[in-house]
Amino acid sequence: MRNHRISGGLTRWLGLALALIVGVVAITIAMNSGSPQAPEAGPAPSDSAPSDPSVDPDDAPVDNLAPQESPLVTRMLTDLRAGRKPESQDTPLAGAPVKVVRAGPENPAPIGELAIPAIDLRTPMFEGVYEDALLDGPGHWPGTPGPGERGNMVISGHRSTETRPFLYLDRLSAGDTITLTRGDENFRYAVDNVTIVPEAGYVPYVLKQPPNPRTRMVTLFACNPLTAHYERIVVRARALGGGRSA
Repeated sequence: MRNHRISGGLTRWLGLALALIVGVVAITIAMNSGSPQAPEAGPAPSDSAPSDPSVDPDDAPVDNLAPQESPLVTRMLTDLRAGRKPESQDTPLAGAPVKVVRAGPENPAPIGELAIPAIDLRTPMFEGVYEDALLDGPGHWPGTPGPGERGNMVISGHRSTETRPFLYLDRLSAGDTITLTRGDENFRYAVDNVTIVPEAGYVPYVLKQPPNPRTRMVTLFACNPLTAHYERIVVRARALGGGRSA
């Protein structure tokens, strides 16, 4: 009987000890699951560490970027709303030496007439190729030969502003006729070719004189494409029948 009581007491103590151990384990697990884990060991961050190669440095924000120029159409609308004459890109003489293109009188007078039937053009010509001379029609580049004279006569004009005399130069083809009138004399030329040249090289191109000093020719040029001036459209024509007709 005594042995039975000892065995029962031992069993109760073992049960209590097991319950206590289970409780401690449960509390420990709960505490560990709620606390943040320590970061893995690694090198300390450095200001000189290389940047992420996947990031384009051009995409990084820059505080001192210069403001970009607003689009041409925006500037033109602003001018119109303010009652000013809109900015124009139709400037065929852009890039030419100012002292060369400004030769001639301040109030240009017509020196003759230019006619091109293929594009239904008939317009007075003026002396000079600065802006005032091109307001009412194409202008003769000072220093180049005049109508009917030997050498290369150079004439500049607008395509999309003012009277737009050279709007359709791109429609000309080899063989189309050009007539220059001075007084009661007419000088006829036939188109050789129509060429597009970059703005950077157009001045020596259009002013080049023919190798044969007896050759009579005329060069017309204007901005290209329309409403822009980074190219020039150039038309060259040679005199027909000695270059003169009554």
